[in-house]
Amino acid sequence: MYKVPQKASSKKLIEIGVLVLLIIWGCIFAYDYMRYSHGDKPKFAVCKTIDKYVDGTVDECYGLGYVYRAYNRVVISEEEFGPFWLPRKNPPAVNDLPVVETDYNVPDNKRRLDKYMGLLYYYNSERDLIDTYKCINSSLDCFKATGGWDDYNTTNKNPLTKLEEPHTMAMMYEKYAWVDDSTVQNIKYGDNGYSRIIYLYQFKQGKGKTEEEKPKILARYGDIKESTYDEIKELADGENHRYIVKDKDSNKWGLIKVNESGTIDEVLPFEYDSINYDKDTKYYILCKERNWFVYDLNNSKVVSAESVDPIYDVWRNHNNTFYFKTGRDRTIGSETFVDYKIYRLDGQEFLNIDKVTSIDEKDKYIMYVTSEDNKLHFMDYGKNEKHVLQLKFSNLNHNNLNHPAYEIFRDNGTTLILHVYQGRELKYDYDNITVFVDRWELNQDS
Repeated sequence: MYKVPQKASSKKLIEIGVLVLLIIWGCIFAYDYMRYSHGDKPKFAVCKTIDKYVDGTVDECYGLGYVYRAYNRVVISEEEFGPFWLPRKNPPAVNDLPVVETDYNVPDNKRRLDKYMGLLYYYNSERDLIDTYKCINSSLDCFKATGGWDDYNTTNKNPLTKLEEPHTMAMMYEKYAWVDDSTVQNIKYGDNGYSRIIYLYQFKQGKGKTEEEKPKILARYGDIKESTYDEIKELADGENHRYIVKDKDSNKWGLIKVNESGTIDEVLPFEYDSINYDKDTKYYILCKERNWFVYDLNNSKVVSAESVDPIYDVWRNHNNTFYFKTGRDRTIGSETFVDYKIYRLDGQEFLNIDKVTSIDEKDKYIMYVTSEDNKLHFMDYGKNEKHVLQLKFSNLNHNNLNHPAYEIFRDNGTTLILHVYQGRELKYDYDNITVFVDRWELNQDS
């Protein structure tokens, strides 16, 4: 006999309802957490901005049992996601700068690594420990600052000056150091939207007990560039303790000097789109409102004509004549390259040939590559072409998968030995080519 099914009890209906609500809540929570992990605010939450702080704001969003916060303050710049009872962070600050944490154990760093167990270690010239640094804006992701670049990135766009790895900035006076304490972000340095946090850190003095002796943050910047590089110490530095840094608010570049006392002098105002230093001429290459020029800091004057194209380099030849090299990004079909020109400092044209994709300047001559015919040209400063080499291809960019068109194997000032590759792929070998640069008549054009 057919039995009519009994209706679900009220208790069962309540259990089913609770289960459905938990599933819905779990989906909402997972969705908002996924947005947080991708750097976005939660969608199913009520948000407001807390603006009671003198050094910035906090974006706060309350969801169903959870809270999201984005700290946009000088003393703290990070995001957090947790249960709704998670208290809002309010770290102490001095002059709107974060207070350095000092109450932590320092593990014995027997190998004297730069970073060990999440701490940065600083040693003097005798290899004695000066101080350590604990990350402020992340748990373990700070590191000793390395030289960065601006939007033009002229150093790394030129294969002849490109850095395989960024150089670590040196300490100053064994009292101060540059620290990169950027927040964890889902994009990498160089991508649009990446925000770098660079601190000028003062080590503890003496025993670090009094307020004057305690370690502290002296300044915060949006980025820093190297001016010089010590190949023996493998450390980058500024020029005479002058440093190219970017203002954290305006994103403009300026030049500061860090004195041994810890005071900071502004040498060039924060109004430039790009600043680079040339260690050979001791000139600065500046860009302001898309106009480029060469600046003599020692005499406080502009020494070149202006250029609308980025200036990549400035140099002096054996006759004490100064030149600068410009580069313009070009795309022809599927080919993208930098097209280089050379001018005297007064703006007089020196080399203006179409599709010059590389220039290597020497004391008595220049080498340049024309991609139209894959040729390497040698020209003296009288504009006389002294020698030409036929290359298999013209691209000088290389990595662990591709060869450059050529490499300088040895240069003793009178003889140049080149490795000229037969093909771009690694399976190809190179030819040893000798060029006599003091007696050009001994060379035979290929």
